[in-house]
Amino acid sequence: MSNFKLLFSEYFDIEEDVMNEYGALNICLSSDLPLFIDPFLLFASEKVEYKELHDNVVNHLLHLKEYATENGGKNVNVDLFRFPEIKQNWLGLAKYGNSGKGLGKRFANGAIKAFNGFYNKFGEEEISAETHIEKLTLLNSGIGKDFISDFTTNLILEYLLKYTEKFALEHLSKDHIKDFSIRCIFDKKLKIWKPRTFKLPYFFRESNGDFILLTPLNILTIDDSIINNADFVSNFSNVTRSLENESLRSAVNDFFRGCLPKKPSQQDKLDAFIRTVEEFPDLIDYYIKLKEDKRGEISAVTTAKIEDIRSKLVDALTPLCELLNEQSDFYKVLPNSYEESLQRTLFLKDVIENNDGYRIFYDGSRPIAKEDTIQRIFRLTWYASPYDVNSEVNNGRGPADYKVSFGSGDSTIVEFKLAKSSSLKRNLENQTNIYKAASKSSNDISVVLCYTSSDIRKVQKVLREIGKEGHENIVVIDATPKTSASKV
Repeated sequence: MSNFKLLFSEYFDIEEDVMNEYGALNICLSSDLPLFIDPFLLFASEKVEYKELHDNVVNHLLHLKEYATENGGKNVNVDLFRFPEIKQNWLGLAKYGNSGKGLGKRFANGAIKAFNGFYNKFGEEEISAETHIEKLTLLNSGIGKDFISDFTTNLILEYLLKYTEKFALEHLSKDHIKDFSIRCIFDKKLKIWKPRTFKLPYFFRESNGDFILLTPLNILTIDDSIINNADFVSNFSNVTRSLENESLRSAVNDFFRGCLPKKPSQQDKLDAFIRTVEEFPDLIDYYIKLKEDKRGEISAVTTAKIEDIRSKLVDALTPLCELLNEQSDFYKVLPNSYEESLQRTLFLKDVIENNDGYRIFYDGSRPIAKEDTIQRIFRLTWYASPYDVNSEVNNGRGPADYKVSFGSGDSTIVEFKLAKSSSLKRNLENQTNIYKAASKSSNDISVVLCYTSSDIRKVQKVLREIGKEGHENIVVIDATPKTSASKV
């Protein structure tokens, strides 16, 4: 068993196969994994209990609609429409820790307005097989997978608590389980959430440790929820072609074209799309029906993607940390934020280039070519640091990858880039300086990962052109496949 207690299986000293057999995601207890619960997978499942969960989610939303439309939407109890993030499942967008925003006043007011306006027929569908909560997001590009996931998690929380409790009682030591009273049952008459006590795994190694929630792998997605605004926009032509009523299809197309100027921009097309759907609201249900008709195919693709992200991120995490610990002083450096950031980056460079660490960044012979994945892996290696390491820090000029700080007067911006990026030169020349000014950080480090020899040559050329060749704060990591020492 690993010395690094980053994953649930490692923290509780159980084999990962036990979790795989149970069907639960082996979560990371240092930072959220970029996965989300998708209610469409509950709908599409062959499991009766999942279908019942989907019905419960929709029925709760219909109850909210009933509350929202009482007295024409006046004097509605906004608190009934607020849903906190269930952070204990360690899923979401946070790259460090597990805290998120949840659904607050903005969502509440938006839902009340929607039910009294455009979505006043929600729950009365005749075209799609069932009602889907994602329908409420289809004209709003600002509502994404985290909204859908947070809302669904709140409404299936009792199920997830039972699911976790069952696993804990069957596989964990009694010393690693504690009673927690959690509000998870909604009383429709009293309109309040009532608590119930569960025996749950918790952070027993820490004082006053919080409980931990497990989630079944087969209800998770990595992409946007299957029914989403962007997909609706991109598949609008397919939706119109699916209309069997020829006169309706012609009316929709004529209206859409009539909304466009002679030389339409992308924004013009988007505005025309919104106006057309507002004029013909049944188009939403025709889009959802297309998704329903492909439910089996969609579920299979989602499962494959989840397995892919797990192999790239979760399975790679502990081996990398072990290598860093065994082959370097990565976890012993404690000077200042710049020195620690630079030293840890150099340790990472050495392990990748000289101690087979490069393997972590490959799926077989194929490189993991996403900055997001590399950033997350690097962030998770910092778990033993006393420094404040915030990811995606946005101080008004766009998000920087990391800001490492120790108090207000000692901070360093760290940016990760792939050599293949078309914007590499511009980023190395300007981006960290912009982030430094916005974040009031005095130092910056750029880390560039190279997968091929041509990547390395490209970076060297760029550094010469911008006059930064040999600068210690630009660390180029050679992650090209290495020949085994026994073959040299």
